[in-house]
Amino acid sequence: ERVIIGGYESGVDAAVNLAKAGKQSTVIASTATWNVQTPDPSTELAPYTAERLREVCADGFSGPSPKLLAPLRVSRVEPAPEGGFNVISEWQKAEPPQPEWSLRTPFVGGAPPGAEGSELVVHTAQPPVLATGFEGSVAAVARSLFDLGDETEKGCLAGAPLLTADDESTKVPGVFLVGPSVVQGDLSFCFVYKFRQRFGIVADAICRGLGRDTKPAVQLLRQSNMYMADLSCCENTCGEVC
Repeated sequence: ERVIIGGYESGVDAAVNLAKAGKQSTVIASTATWNVQTPDPSTELAPYTAERLREVCADGFSGPSPKLLAPLRVSRVEPAPEGGFNVISEWQKAEPPQPEWSLRTPFVGGAPPGAEGSELVVHTAQPPVLATGFEGSVAAVARSLFDLGDETEKGCLAGAPLLTADDESTKVPGVFLVGPSVVQGDLSFCFVYKFRQRFGIVADAICRGLGRDTKPAVQLLRQSNMYMADLSCCENTCGEVC
């Protein structure tokens, strides 16, 4: 049996492929992503991924279906005395039911959650598969240029660079950030269709700092919806962290 830590695209993809290869797996995820549905498509499984997961969890599937465990926060992985590894995690607060407007059929392949705060130990003979993503490029190569947020935050907000309203570093003036690491408050711009709308904000701030008149250019960007300065209007596109 394989244990997969992480339940978004990479974790579910690993579980699906293991199942089709005849291997049993257990997915340990902080969020039951297979049941998440929000107005922001970047915070839930892609329809293709969700359909593949339903396929291997269906009653008629010929191989071993993956075990889906959530919401769990993995705290450590330890060598087991009898060999293999123990993955130790803690049950989190139960997640709310799907919204009433949801048209998605609730997923029935997940195991019921345990009591909040209780510990769960899952043993595996193989090294667990880590599918929780990667350290952000800012933390990896530009940590000295940015103040970083709280690591205990959820998803993309964990350890995110702290920025001004113009996406400028709060630590080193004149250093700006563009790309998927941009976070403003509780809003994450982790996908290209989100963060590209902030390019104009940075260009505007730099040009104004050089004494240039940016009003005509900003007006053109606003007309093409490529100048997202009013973040109150984007709750449905970036209000849920990825």
